Order: sequence, then C-alpha cells, then structure tokens
Amino acid sequence: MKLKDFLLLPNLITISRLIVSIYLFLYYSISDFSTAVLVTLIALIGISDSIDGIVARKLNQVSKLGTILDPVCDRTVFILLLFWLSDIFPNWFFYGVILREFLVLLGSIYVLLNTKTLTVSNYGKFGTVLIFFSICFFVINNANESIFFMFFGAISLIFYYFVALEYLYRIIKDE
Repeated sequence: MKLKDFLLLPNLITISRLIVSIYLFLYYSISDFSTAVLVTLIALIGISDSIDGIVARKLNQVSKLGTILDPVCDRTVFILLLFWLSDIFPNWFFYGVILREFLVLLGSIYVLLNTKTLTVSNYGKFGTVLIFFSICFFVINNANESIFFMFFGAISLIFYYFVALEYLYRIIKDE
C-alpha cells in the first residue's frame, strides 16, 4: 500500500465517514436530535456506505487500500451506529444484527487469509438497505413496538441472514 492511496478521493471519503461517525457517536446522544434529524443522519450514513465505491469506479481510483479500508470502515461505522441507537431497538433485533455482523467478520477474515475475492451481491446491497430502513423505522417508532415495524424489522433481519448464507455458499462452492 502506498501513501498516495490514502489521498485518493474514495479513500478520503471512507476515512472521513469513519472519523465523522466516531465523533458523532462519542459526543452526541440520540436525544440531542429530533426524530427527523436522526433519521436523516442514519440515511446519510447508509448512503455514504456506497458513495466511496461509486466514486472509486467513476474516477477509476479503485485501490488495494480501498478494497480493505472500505468494508472495514463500513462494518465499524455500522456497528457503532447500532450501539449508539441500541436503546431504541428490541433486543432480538439488536442482538440479531450484531451476531450477523460478527459472523460476517469471521467470514471476511477467512476470505482475506485465503486470498479469495467475493463480489458484493445485489442481495447484499438490498439487505443492507432493508436493515437501514428498519433502523429508521425503529427511530420513528421510538420503542413503541408497532406490529408493522416489528414485522418489517424481522423480515429485514431474516433476509440479512439469507444474504450471509448466500456468501457462505459462494465461499464453499469455490473451494
């Protein structure tokens, strides 16, 4: 990895997202924001998850550093977001997402150690969007346990696990 790779726009976006998110989560509480602002922040975090990759491909600035940095920062920011908002989630949703993220981390380490590559599936992107919608719905619902929001969260979580199983299948199939 070269120093100039740190200065590529997509990697600067990735690092900035991580720094801004850590600052936000350390120095602010969810009660510091109105529901609308909080949902907007969550949506921006979710959207920013994709922006660096889009910029990298558009500007032809895909780098080895970026292929490692982006998923690490994505997972870190996402897990920090979950802990920051943990009081608004039902326990089953919070622990279900955290467990899935831990399993994906183990799978990612396995893939990295075996120098395999896995392309991101459209199911994976859609699953992440569903989880971000669920998070926003739980913020809007503010722990009132609405049947619709609980059902949507459960379906999103099931689909999120389905995507993890799809990746596992692709790893096993390629061996």
